[in-house]
Amino acid sequence: MPKEEMRWNLDDVLPIKKFDLLYRETEEKLKEYEFFYANISPEMPEQGFKALIDFDEKMSEKLNRLMDMPLLMEAADQKSAEAKLLKSRAENLTIKRANIARKLGLWIQGKPVENIKTLDDRNAERLFNAVLDLRYVLRHARESAKYTLNEREERIATEKDVTGISVVLNLRELIETEFKYRFKPKGKKERIIDIEADVLKYAYSKNPAEREAASVALLSKFKENLDKFFMMYQAVVKDWHYSAEMRGFKSAIAIRNHANHVPDEAVEALLAVCRENRDVYQKYFRFKAKELGMKKLRRCDLYAPLNIAKREEIPYNKGVKIVLDTYDNFAKGFGEKARVIISRKHIDSHPRLNKRGGAFCSTVAPAIAPYVMLNYTNRFRDVSTLAHELGHGIHSLYANRHSISSHHANLPLSETASTLGEMIVFEKLLEMAKNDRERKAMLADKMADSYATIMRQAYFVEFEILAHNEIMKGITSEQLSDIYLSTLKEQFGDSVSLGPLYRYEWSRIPHIFETPFYCYAYNFGELLSLALFARYKKEGSSFVPRVEKVLAYGGSENPDKVLKEIGVDMSSRKFWQGSFEIVKEWQKRLEKF
Repeated sequence: MPKEEMRWNLDDVLPIKKFDLLYRETEEKLKEYEFFYANISPEMPEQGFKALIDFDEKMSEKLNRLMDMPLLMEAADQKSAEAKLLKSRAENLTIKRANIARKLGLWIQGKPVENIKTLDDRNAERLFNAVLDLRYVLRHARESAKYTLNEREERIATEKDVTGISVVLNLRELIETEFKYRFKPKGKKERIIDIEADVLKYAYSKNPAEREAASVALLSKFKENLDKFFMMYQAVVKDWHYSAEMRGFKSAIAIRNHANHVPDEAVEALLAVCRENRDVYQKYFRFKAKELGMKKLRRCDLYAPLNIAKREEIPYNKGVKIVLDTYDNFAKGFGEKARVIISRKHIDSHPRLNKRGGAFCSTVAPAIAPYVMLNYTNRFRDVSTLAHELGHGIHSLYANRHSISSHHANLPLSETASTLGEMIVFEKLLEMAKNDRERKAMLADKMADSYATIMRQAYFVEFEILAHNEIMKGITSEQLSDIYLSTLKEQFGDSVSLGPLYRYEWSRIPHIFETPFYCYAYNFGELLSLALFARYKKEGSSFVPRVEKVLAYGGSENPDKVLKEIGVDMSSRKFWQGSFEIVKEWQKRLEKF
């Protein structure tokens, strides 16, 4: 492995040797809920309510430590038996706490709780004002009462999730982790690749045969296991649908929208504007085919580099330096906070056998610097991914003055720092390019990345909407694949030819299994950040403090209110269209080189 490889130190979450001690301490502390319950009433003093909430927040942090330490262990080694054992124990304690603390949540919502007088609106406001940092969170919880079941039903739902659908998701990950990929470019000898990230890098190869071989290697494994993944996806969809129906949501996606603090109208506007602008990327794909000397791009050619400049690899240490220097120049706080994550060894940087693919940033608690997982392979895009995930961590550190329940930004703001940081770093890389030929290649790559983050994610959600409706009526795996193919045809038009295996691509999209309808978070964040970046380019450093103020809110305020403070209306189609105008300018600039 490269000498600069970093592996994260999880002791800041919880030293593994102290797991049992914290487990016993937390289990014992759960008994104190009953002490608080004995003193709960709508007329209780503000200080008593504040003490109860402070206790509940501390319990959340203890459980986060117990749960997230094995989760991070498992991400680094998905076959770790120790991680799975500790995760199972933490899940059991999490269920126990959820069952005990459920009375508090229901009481706050104004729902009837046995032996406790119901909390009325006037006293709710009085008590919520005693914990100002959590006031918005508590108000939102109270507004969610109409979607909440009774105490017994909520207990069943919690236990069912842990013993049912979470097992299905764990099984899916386990099956995928064991895949061995048969990689055989035309005219070359076949070889077996164990790690998905090592196959994916060939999607960016200059060699068309390698790009095709990578897509065949990946999608063939999912086709071979289609029936398994279809059965799992059916379970996810039906579980999601039954929950929506029981709770009174008007649609499957409405569950996600409510959880994300996003009005249905905002998501509908976003998806509609994306559909209307799919020709922006179709135009790019036709341009790219011409540049590559092809009549039409194949689906596996979307991320092919232009054959106009030699692209040097960017080692991890150099990538880190580029990102840090760029963040220093943008805002002192960005650079400082990124260094906190790196200096505390909270990054796991490179791919290896049994490690989870992809990248993420995980925040355990406000007092703990976030953890970043990468699968860095020295590509240009890996620098962007590093900037993106560190951006999430920076966002968490800006908001770390908040309580654990108001710390994490809600969806409309959750991708702000990450995608904005990615844009700033891209501009720096563009500036560092040696000539216009290299800049043209980089801008072409940026357009491809933009497609992947904006249009591709929008159509994942479009697929989910159709899939959820049809699965509830009854459907086969091939019919579901037909639906996915139809969404591909709509987004690409006649600009890209689709190989037969791409109809099965839905089965390898983890988000539609793990977090249904989440994918609009990415195009929401990307388009929002494009607008913010345009403002930054226009107003310069004077705009930076406004960005920092947005980040510092975390999840402590209504995101619609926060965005309106900087002139953004998330339900306005005009706003979303404005961001697409920036993408169109990229394409115009690209064609002028």
